[in-house]
Amino acid sequence: MSRRNLLGLVLAGAIGTLGGWVFSILALPLPWMLGSMLFTAVAAIGGAPVTLALPIRNGFVTILGLMLGSSFTADLLTQLDQWASGMVLMIVSVTLMTIFSVQLFRRFGHFDHITAYFSSTPGGLGLMTLIGEQEGGEARTIAMVHSARIFFTVFAIPAYLLLIEGIEVPQGPALLNGQSTANFNELMILTGCAIGGYSVGRLIRLPGYQIIGPMAAAAAVYIAGFVTAPLPAPLIWMAQVVLGASIGVRFRGIVFSRMAWPLLFAFISGAMMLTAAIILANLAAPWIGVSKHALLLALAPGGLAEMCLIGYTLGVDPAFTATMHIIRILLVAMLGPAAFRLLHRSRRTH
Repeated sequence: MSRRNLLGLVLAGAIGTLGGWVFSILALPLPWMLGSMLFTAVAAIGGAPVTLALPIRNGFVTILGLMLGSSFTADLLTQLDQWASGMVLMIVSVTLMTIFSVQLFRRFGHFDHITAYFSSTPGGLGLMTLIGEQEGGEARTIAMVHSARIFFTVFAIPAYLLLIEGIEVPQGPALLNGQSTANFNELMILTGCAIGGYSVGRLIRLPGYQIIGPMAAAAAVYIAGFVTAPLPAPLIWMAQVVLGASIGVRFRGIVFSRMAWPLLFAFISGAMMLTAAIILANLAAPWIGVSKHALLLALAPGGLAEMCLIGYTLGVDPAFTATMHIIRILLVAMLGPAAFRLLHRSRRTH
């Protein structure tokens, strides 16, 4: 790592930690992630040379994977029928949200059809940007739209829960309240889960392997009873700071004369998708038999790590939220590009 990148990394970490501390002092929800994200984004837009190396982000995302794995228990096997109904709703929701978002970007945002499509498909920022660029789309616009939509969603959901639902989002994970944390032997087992899950996921090219691999490995040892206690809270707070900063640094180098229009429609798209998720969650939760807040997080247009972290903090069935987002990512990764090529061929023949 060059000296310049090292300084940018230290600066991003310091600014992110400062933001988390300020939000914590102000007793705001999810302070270490939201404060880090906002302060780092402002610094990046202001021209500060903040950066965050991908391996470092991946390392802390792995910790979040272990955290999510701890929410899986043997009792969840009895809820699979409810989860199947949730999966059907999620697939319908993603399909409709993508269609409406594409129309928004095409008709009102004047995006080209390739950029509009890959800006709308909620299959992960990195993957959609890469495939969109390969198909001829504008990579920077696709990446910025996904980043802005995640940014909006991560801030909007706690605000909605607090201001509309009257639910106070805690500063720390509700699932840790009153619990002892993992001992040394359990931490060694979880370290093995992190390394093994990450390595196997990468080897088989699993989308989102950084979080899904460790989560699956950790879920196995928690269900088997080899580990019973959650990770120490400071590790989770550190992971939140890094996750927030990793979103904030994406706004570095923005030229508003070029990106203001895509950013505006990214926020409109995010608001539209989130509103639809709220309506669907309130209507369908009693039918499916899950918490409406867990269903909201499962349907929301945010990232896997971010939505699951909110669910873990609230203590509202993070295993359900994680599973729905994993299925979404896998389906979009497998079917999204094929659907685009099919539509593209149909467009060329008419």
